[in-house]
Amino acid sequence: MLSNDHIDTLIAREIEGEISAEEMAQLQSWLEADPANQAYYEALKDTWDLTADAYAGMPEPDVERNWQRFSGNVAAPEPLRVVTRRNSWWRMAAAAVVIVAAAGLVFTLVQRGKETVLVADADKKTFTLPDGSRVYLNRNSQVSYNAGFGDDNRTVKLKGEAFFDVAADAANPFIVAAGASQTKVLGTSFVIKAYEHKPVQLDVVTGKVAFSGKKGEEGALVLTAGNSAILQQDKEPQQVKNGDPNFMAWKENRLYFHNMPLYKTLTAVENYFNVRFVVSDSSLLTLNYTGTFSDPSLAEVLDVISKAAGVTISEEEKDVYRISR
Repeated sequence: MLSNDHIDTLIAREIEGEISAEEMAQLQSWLEADPANQAYYEALKDTWDLTADAYAGMPEPDVERNWQRFSGNVAAPEPLRVVTRRNSWWRMAAAAVVIVAAAGLVFTLVQRGKETVLVADADKKTFTLPDGSRVYLNRNSQVSYNAGFGDDNRTVKLKGEAFFDVAADAANPFIVAAGASQTKVLGTSFVIKAYEHKPVQLDVVTGKVAFSGKKGEEGALVLTAGNSAILQQDKEPQQVKNGDPNFMAWKENRLYFHNMPLYKTLTAVENYFNVRFVVSDSSLLTLNYTGTFSDPSLAEVLDVISKAAGVTISEEEKDVYRISR
């Protein structure tokens, strides 16, 4: 098993373009072993990109003393290890990663005993699980799994919203526990919303899944691609029609509206940008709107909608907007 110091050395050499083929093979194997490793690697690379230019040509500070003072006051999550290599830029990069993680601005990846928790806080995140399945986490969402995942089980727990692209394994079903629901699949893709105090919603994109509640497999609802279901508290799952073309807008970075009432348009915008709208005249909500946005910004969307619908949109306070004639 490779030591932390050796891994840090390999990452530093790979960034600097001085890594050998043998070392690259070691690094690649380590990256593929656990999504925690990939996250650690990407965080350090991103931080190096930000800090390299900032410190170019500047005299070296007393990094050792500052680092010791800093590390004595900040407790970092386990995967974000303190790096004590001689290159001062590398210590500064590691310190920046710890600062970001401690502030909770990007994402958190922690290991609680035998449980690995993958978290997307302020931004969406994508992770590859040990079995090769991909998880796309929406903001303020998390997925966790126990040690041995992919070997003798493929069970994950979800809080929030995620898109799962499950690697096929007929002998080892993939199971998502979300709220009071359980979704069982062999190899498919689907979206689950499991926010606290709200019904759990499942939308199947490809393949087939079994969606169950308290009765387990006995009361499971089998759904195929294009179908949806919800599970309300203390009830069994019910199949529903999902008429929302933007149910995956957060993943696809696209908003699509076709002759849609303004109240539905505004709801989709609220969910996408995490903002809130206040409408002065309720009759405005029945106005129809058509438009498509790719990789949209909030300013762009508000400007286009206000002109197309003939309304005024003004910011009342942070993330709260009023719609008026």
